[in-house]
Amino acid sequence: MKILGLSLGQLTTAAIMIDGEVIACVSEERFTRYKNDMAFPKNAIESCLKEAGIQGKDLDIVAMGAKEWPAEYQLTKKFSHFNIQDCVREQHVYWYPKMYEKKDVKWTEVFKDKIDYNQYPFKGWDKLPYNTPESWPAYKEFIVQTLVELLGINKEKVVFLDHHTCHGYYGYYASPMRNKPTLMVTLDAWGDNLNATISKVVNNKVERVFSSNDSMIARLYRYVTLLLGMMPNEHEYKVMGLAAYAHAKTMEKPYQVFKSTQYIDGLNFKYHEKPTDMYFYFQKRLEGMRFDGVAGALQKYTEELITTWLANAIKEYNIHDVVFSGGVAMNIKAMQRVFEMPEVHKLFVCGSASDESLAIGACYAAMYDHLNAKDKPIEMKPLPNMYLGDSFSQDYVDKFVNDNNLKNRYTVTENVSNVIVAKKLSEGNVIARCVGRMEFGARSLGNRSILADPRDAKVIKKINEKIKNRDFWMPFAPSILHERTKDYFVNPKEIFSPYMTISFESTELARTHLPAGLHPADYTGRPQMVTKEMNPSYHDLISEFEKVTGGKNKGIGAVLNTSFNLHGKPIVRSPEDALFVFENSDLDMLLIEKTLISKRG
Repeated sequence: MKILGLSLGQLTTAAIMIDGEVIACVSEERFTRYKNDMAFPKNAIESCLKEAGIQGKDLDIVAMGAKEWPAEYQLTKKFSHFNIQDCVREQHVYWYPKMYEKKDVKWTEVFKDKIDYNQYPFKGWDKLPYNTPESWPAYKEFIVQTLVELLGINKEKVVFLDHHTCHGYYGYYASPMRNKPTLMVTLDAWGDNLNATISKVVNNKVERVFSSNDSMIARLYRYVTLLLGMMPNEHEYKVMGLAAYAHAKTMEKPYQVFKSTQYIDGLNFKYHEKPTDMYFYFQKRLEGMRFDGVAGALQKYTEELITTWLANAIKEYNIHDVVFSGGVAMNIKAMQRVFEMPEVHKLFVCGSASDESLAIGACYAAMYDHLNAKDKPIEMKPLPNMYLGDSFSQDYVDKFVNDNNLKNRYTVTENVSNVIVAKKLSEGNVIARCVGRMEFGARSLGNRSILADPRDAKVIKKINEKIKNRDFWMPFAPSILHERTKDYFVNPKEIFSPYMTISFESTELARTHLPAGLHPADYTGRPQMVTKEMNPSYHDLISEFEKVTGGKNKGIGAVLNTSFNLHGKPIVRSPEDALFVFENSDLDMLLIEKTLISKRG
C-alpha cells in the first residue's frame, strides 16, 4: 500500500508511506527557500517519490490532511507572504468592518496585491469563484485535477480526511506509544470546524470521545502575538520565550483580563464573557500593560486551561498515558506542565506537531482506514526518527567543492572525523553541520544544525548578532546524550523527548555544563535527547565532545544546537543552501558530510 500524504494550506508538505512505514517527508519551503511557503508542494512531492523509489502512477491513495480550507487564503498565501503590517491591515480593513459594521467585505479585494495565480503547476486559479459559497468545492476540484495531471492517477484515489483525525493519528501512530490505553489529544486554532479533540486508543483502535470548536487557546495566543508586534502563526514561540522574564506583579492585570473570558467546565470550554473578536477586544483591555507581563500572563493562562482540561479528561476516561498534537503542542512550556501533572503517567509529543505534520498524519489515517475496512490488524510503524528529507553523497560534495573553487577560497579538510569536529567545537568554533538526511519539521535535530560549545555563554551573543539575528531574549537548546538526561534535567517519569518538544527543569550540573543551552530567565531547557539508534553519527559526535571536555560522564555530554538558517529563512536543505548561509554570516566552519570548510584568518 503506497500512500502520498499532503498538507496544503499553511506550510505545504508531502509525505510518503509504504505498507505502514513513513519513508519520506519534506516541506515545500526547503526547495523554494521561502519560509512557510504555501505554494503547491510539487518539489516536495517529487522528492518524496524519488526517496521512495516510485512514480506517481504507483500510488494507491493520495490523502489530504483536511477536508476543507479557505481558497482565498491559499490564493493570497496568507500564512507565508503576509507581513506584520498585512496582518494588522487584515484586522482593520477586513475583520472590523465584517464583524462590527456587518459589511460585505471581499477578501480578494482587500488583498488583491497579494494574489498569486502562479503557485500551482497548472492553470485555472483565475477561473475559481472566490468570495462565494462555491469557492471551496471549485477549489477542491481544481486540487484533484492538478494531482491527476501531475501524478498520472485516477481522481478516485484522492481522499480528503478530517484535519483533527490527521493531527491525532500523527500524534499517536508516529510515537512509540503502543499496547497501553492512551489519550490522543489535539488542540489548535481551527481545522474542519474543530479546535479541540480527545480520542481513546485501546488495542491500536481509535475512538473519538470528545470534540469542540469553542477553545480559544490557540487563537488567543495568535492575536496577542500580533498585539505585541510580532508575526502571528509564526512568532508565538517568541512570546513563550519572553514569558519567563515576567514578574508576578506585571502579570497580575493582564492575567485577570484573560481569566475573565474562558474557563473549563468538565471537558467543555465555556465563557464568563465571550470576546467579540480576538484582536480589538484584547487590544482595548490590555492597553498600557507591560509587554513582558502580557506574555507571562498569556502563558500562565494557557497552561492553566490546558492542564485543567486534561486533568478532567484523565479523570473522565481513567487513562493516564497521553499523546499531544496540533499547533498548541508546539508550546513546550505547556507540554512541561502537562508531563508534570500527577495524573499523567507517560507523555509523548511528536516533532513539529502543527499543520506541516498533517501530511504524515494523513498517511497514518488513510492506512488506518484501509486496514480497518479490510478487517486487518491496525499495525503501522512509529517514526524511528525525523530524518525524512534529502541527503547528498560524498561524491556530490566533492564535486560541489571543486565546482565552487572552495579550496582556493577557504581551508578545506577532507575525510574529517567526529574527533576533529568535537575538538574544534571545544576550542570555541561555531560549526554548521549539513550531514545525512535532512530533518523534517521546525526543529533542527543535528543534521542541519549550527553547533557550539554549550559552556560558553558568550556564544549566545555571537550567534544572535552575527549569524542568526535572533531576538536577544530567546533561549537556545542543547542536544544531549540520552544517557546523560538525569545528569542535566529533572525527569522523574523518564519522559523521552527526542524532538525538542518539551521543556524541563535543569539540574545544578546543567547550569554549569550547558548555560548557553538553557533559558536565561528560569534555567529550563528543551533538550533533544539523542540516542545511538536515532542518529548514530550525531550521537558519536556528542560522545567525542564529552571525551574531549573531560571524559565519559565527567565531560560535557551535550552541544548547543540551533537551526541552520538565516533569520526569516527556512532551514537549509542542500550544500548550496549551506554555503550561502556560511558566506552570509560569521559562522567559523561548515561541515558537509566529511568535508570541513573553514574561513581563513
